Amino acid sequence: MPWFPSYWYYWYTGKKKIAVISMVLNFVLLTLILNGLFNFSVWSVLLALLLDAVGLLVIAIYLISLRALIPEALRMQTDALVVHYFLIPICLALVLSRFVTFLVAKALE
Repeated sequence: MPWFPSYWYYWYTGKKKIAVISMVLNFVLLTLILNGLFNFSVWSVLLALLLDAVGLLVIAIYLISLRALIPEALRMQTDALVVHYFLIPICLALVLSRFVTFLVAKALE
């Protein structure tokens, strides 16, 4: 199985050109996909890009600890908001960013 590092890997290893090009391409593609096809807001795109894999950890924290603090009457609506505005963009961004970063790294290395 190939290893698909994040653009942050290239940023911290000194290959900032690969990281910046990957970030820009990821932003453009995510904006086109999420805003154009699914009518998501720009904020969901920015959150998905900035959080990357950490977003899955934030969602796990919500499910494990914070969800129990929400009143039962609001839990279903809150879950729908978390899935629609947080989980879907982050999962899409995670897969897309790894793929785009891999292609950019192969093209520039």
